[in-house]
Amino acid sequence: MVQIELTPIEIDLLRGVLQRYLSEITLEMGFSHSHRKDFHEFFERRREFAEGFLHRLERELALMRREVVSIDWLRKVDILQGLSEEELQSVAQFFEEETVAAGVPLCEEGASAERLYVLEQGRVSISSKKGGQYDIDTPGKIVGWSFLVPPFLYTASAVTTIPSKVLVIKSPDFYYLIHKEPKMGMKVINNLAQVIASRLRGHGNSL
Repeated sequence: MVQIELTPIEIDLLRGVLQRYLSEITLEMGFSHSHRKDFHEFFERRREFAEGFLHRLERELALMRREVVSIDWLRKVDILQGLSEEELQSVAQFFEEETVAAGVPLCEEGASAERLYVLEQGRVSISSKKGGQYDIDTPGKIVGWSFLVPPFLYTASAVTTIPSKVLVIKSPDFYYLIHKEPKMGMKVINNLAQVIASRLRGHGNSL
């Protein structure tokens, strides 16, 4: 057996490569018009291998992280409402906690949306060039949902106004989760739609 020592960063990069590979296999199987049994078995074996390997990498990353996000705390996150205990455990390993000083920009309007933030404590100011500004200071509220909606560009800017703590998840991880667990993905997307609608009604802009 070959053993290779990898750093957490290397594991994270390898996981991203495998996630893209798994997505490509899934698309290939979905769009294929071939009825040959051996063709589908070929892709099915590779899909199972990629999923198994990803699961092992996820366990390794979870063990390397100093702290695991509390499941009870995740229940407060607005886009995770209604998820089961098992689903929340699956999500928890992909979130990382960050302590952020006052005056730190989290999102910039028009920039590529690559990270989703969940406010744990503190306050974040949201503003856009079209006008309007409001603050988010309720734990569990999200900032940066634009990375889930085409064209995947932040629709407003966000900056911390006091020292804050946020949970962060990267877009490749989030996409992997909602495609890996379609039922969970539908719950998250439905919750997201309610969040967006609420903010548009209340503020005219969102993020």
